[in-house]
Amino acid sequence: MKKVLATGVALLMAGSIATAAEMEDKSGVSIKGNARARVIYKDKYDFGNSDNDANWTMDSRVRFDVTGTAAGGAYIKGRIRLIEQKFNGEADISENNNIYADKAYIGVPFTDEFTLEAGKYRVTYGNGFMYDDIGLAGVRGIYQNEQILVVPFFEVESEGQVSDIAKDVEEDNDSVRFGAAVQGTMDAWTGGILAAYQTDDRVESYIDDSGAVVATGNGENDGFFGSVFVKGTMGAFGVEGEFAYAEEGITDFTGVDDGYGGYLRGSWTMDALSLALDLGFTKDGYKPDPFYGFVMIGGEEPIGAQAIGENSDWMWAGLRASYAVTEALSLTGNLVYADIDGNDDLGITDPRLANMYELSGVLKYAVSQGCTFSWYAGYLTPDFDGRLDAVGVEDDGAFGTYAKFDVKF
Repeated sequence: MKKVLATGVALLMAGSIATAAEMEDKSGVSIKGNARARVIYKDKYDFGNSDNDANWTMDSRVRFDVTGTAAGGAYIKGRIRLIEQKFNGEADISENNNIYADKAYIGVPFTDEFTLEAGKYRVTYGNGFMYDDIGLAGVRGIYQNEQILVVPFFEVESEGQVSDIAKDVEEDNDSVRFGAAVQGTMDAWTGGILAAYQTDDRVESYIDDSGAVVATGNGENDGFFGSVFVKGTMGAFGVEGEFAYAEEGITDFTGVDDGYGGYLRGSWTMDALSLALDLGFTKDGYKPDPFYGFVMIGGEEPIGAQAIGENSDWMWAGLRASYAVTEALSLTGNLVYADIDGNDDLGITDPRLANMYELSGVLKYAVSQGCTFSWYAGYLTPDFDGRLDAVGVEDDGAFGTYAKFDVKF
């Protein structure tokens, strides 16, 4: 009997050793990154309503993306940012300006299709009209196959234990978001929904004249937010769009009322030429993601002069034309018109935009593999509410331009 047991144990050990030896070792560390340096010029961004002169600045940024993978496939990811600021000869040791991380999370694959991530990450849901590269902290699951992507999440917007308000710390008043994003793919088309709910137990606060933080009661910024999106191509034609909605009080997206908005983009590409028409709107103070937009109106460019939404109802139409001159050189032009209905609660002396035009262009040139030079320029002409003429509100056009080098490795 002992011989049988010994033989069985030996076979089990041999089997386990063979299995371990056959397992693929996925361990390793990779470091990638990118950097940029920019020269930025702005003129009359107050539309001529102050004595501010034109100004120019230079800035730079370096980022490192680090990925570490364990032998079994679990991973960690982090992103380190260095000196994201304007050029200044003085040493900068201030908090969050010298070296800091904006991503630091782990991922645990349970199956080939399901992974759990936890930590500080950045996400984009849909086409980016509501959620585009937003920094969040929490836990999310990622289920993905060839046809469907499902991402349930629980994220902490504000942790009560690190609040400046004593009552938030004592009562553990947090603000959290939970929900899910679902996306399906079929041939050249993708579409889906984002549905989430925010709870907010934090107390409202403000800074008084002495610099002290004063608590004024519960914020109660609870509510639903979500979007529906689609994107696809049919030969030379492309269509994409997104409709978003947020209940009142969710300040990332809207103000004192339930807000909503959306856009639809049709595009056509033939050889080196691409044309696209953007049509969009916002209602009751809805604010799309800051990265959505053009060069001067909305968008992520440093010469952006006017955000979309917030205390106004917007409608806009933007024509984009892009042409690839060579494999290395491309040109893009934008012509945008926006009609703006200002909030009637604004005072008579507050600037109330009625409409504006943007004319802008972008040149991109691939200097070498991994290095690109870009030049942006834009002119924005505003038209204010006629009731402001009596108080001398000016409506001069704003001009901005900047050049940058991007390096990726």
